Amino acid sequence: MNYARLGPVTDSYRPTKQSAKRHYGSHPYFTKRAWNVVQEYIKHFTQPGDVVLDPFGGSGVTAVESLVLRRKAIYCDISEWACFLARQTAVAPVSLAGLDNAFARVTERARDYICSLYALPDARISAMRHRYWFPRNVRLPTNADVKLVEDLFTKRMLLGLSALLHAIRQENDDVVRNLMLVAFSATLAKVNKTFLSAHNRKESRGGSSIFSIYRYKVAGRPVELNVWEQFELRMRRLRAAKAETNELIGDFFREPATVQFIKGSATRLSDYVAPESVDYVYTDPPYGGHIAYLDLSCMWNAWLGFSVSDEDRREEVVVGGENRKTEHAYGELLQKSLREIGEVLRPERWLSLVFAHWDPTYWRLIVETCREAGLDYVNMVAQPVGTVWSMHKKKNPLRVISGEWVLNFRKVGCAHVRKFHKKANLEETVRDEAESCIVRNAGASTEMLYTALLPRLLESGLLGGGNQKPRDLRALLEELFVFVPSHQRWHLRPNVIPNPRLPLQIRVRYCVASLLYGRDWRSRRLTLSGIQEIVRDRLGNGAAVSQEMLRSCVREFAHSCDDVHWNVPANGTQLDLLVGSSVS
Repeated sequence: MNYARLGPVTDSYRPTKQSAKRHYGSHPYFTKRAWNVVQEYIKHFTQPGDVVLDPFGGSGVTAVESLVLRRKAIYCDISEWACFLARQTAVAPVSLAGLDNAFARVTERARDYICSLYALPDARISAMRHRYWFPRNVRLPTNADVKLVEDLFTKRMLLGLSALLHAIRQENDDVVRNLMLVAFSATLAKVNKTFLSAHNRKESRGGSSIFSIYRYKVAGRPVELNVWEQFELRMRRLRAAKAETNELIGDFFREPATVQFIKGSATRLSDYVAPESVDYVYTDPPYGGHIAYLDLSCMWNAWLGFSVSDEDRREEVVVGGENRKTEHAYGELLQKSLREIGEVLRPERWLSLVFAHWDPTYWRLIVETCREAGLDYVNMVAQPVGTVWSMHKKKNPLRVISGEWVLNFRKVGCAHVRKFHKKANLEETVRDEAESCIVRNAGASTEMLYTALLPRLLESGLLGGGNQKPRDLRALLEELFVFVPSHQRWHLRPNVIPNPRLPLQIRVRYCVASLLYGRDWRSRRLTLSGIQEIVRDRLGNGAAVSQEMLRSCVREFAHSCDDVHWNVPANGTQLDLLVGSSVS
């Protein structure tokens, strides 16, 4: 592979998260990259035998997919729990017969006792003494609804979980025992008071506030799922995951020859990784204060015996958390991590950095720090992550980005990195680019606007520089445009004429959509001539809109029973389906 001539990835990939048992179903995690997207990037930038690093390793998708593709993997994460989970996801080959036999022994030790707990009334459970160890007096983060880890569980939950953990700990084989501890860890995610099932039924469909709003919020009506049934389900899924890694990774898993799992900080990569020894970096750093990983891992750390040191908390790249880190501190830690990446990456090799944040300060910081480290910004790709929004996004539609972007950098040395010069006006650039995006898409989401704006702003040096504080991009959008919560889309302000430099059909299409779905017109039936008159007024300068062009646009958004009068669906379904399908 000629790395010097290698170009960047330029297109997005359709994520297929659920199709890989090795990543989905056996254990939840706060964030997981789509395995097929990670694979495509690794295949593009590397060849078999190359070394791939993820300094913010998380659940281990980059490391696992590197091994699948016969690349050597270096995983690093500040969380001991995350490191444990990632290693168990990757470990291969595993004796499935040995795993089955161990499960049979644990079944014999614990199942009957655990299941009997669910046949007893609450009064009997309250009177029972604890037979086995469980974590006591371990404090939760201060934003939790309760003070201690043990307060997250009912007495019945504690009795069942402690019995299960005791039975697993008796297994002598390290590989099998650790895998069963992963199934136990996954059971904890369902069997605790933060779990809320669908429709408040006693079923496992549902989720925990730990993974939706990223804090320990106790459900108003907690659901008490059967510990053994949940563990048995997790074991089935874990077995399927290991059957998959046995086939895909097999004997390529060899520590430390082909893979290393490092519990450590990305701010000190050069302590663990030799200078210029890495061929490619694909990583997903924390997005400011979005998720405080070490705080949220508290429950699992307490049960599984993992520790978080004061130094870990000081080095965690996050805003807020128990240490109340400022945005300035977060920025400094992120900068340290990027400099370290520059140190360990070979010349002419690539860094792909996944990022999503509404504050342009961090985008500028990333590009400038990488430039100082000899990493040349090449391009940015908008990468869809799926259609399901987190509760955090639903409650904060303008402050939380549901999409994400991959920034590609190439290591060329400080002397050869391009310098961006400010040649445009920020407000004019935002107005022009955002208006074009809004009109072309008949209304644009925040993610669509960021995708249109960020490359232009980064390459034009318009996100600030030096000691200059960049403008709040979200606030600027609110000044220039209107956000419609019902459709989660941005639109032009009333009476603003779409830019006449845009093609006429695109402007007509936008005017038709904004007219038909406006609050004043939803319940009315309009004639084509009536729509034509309003659209002409909206376009200004007496624009000549033909009946044929108008009819084709109207048919996209409305329907007619007599081909004379037109109206729109009451629920706006048609427009919702059209959003995102732009006209070129």
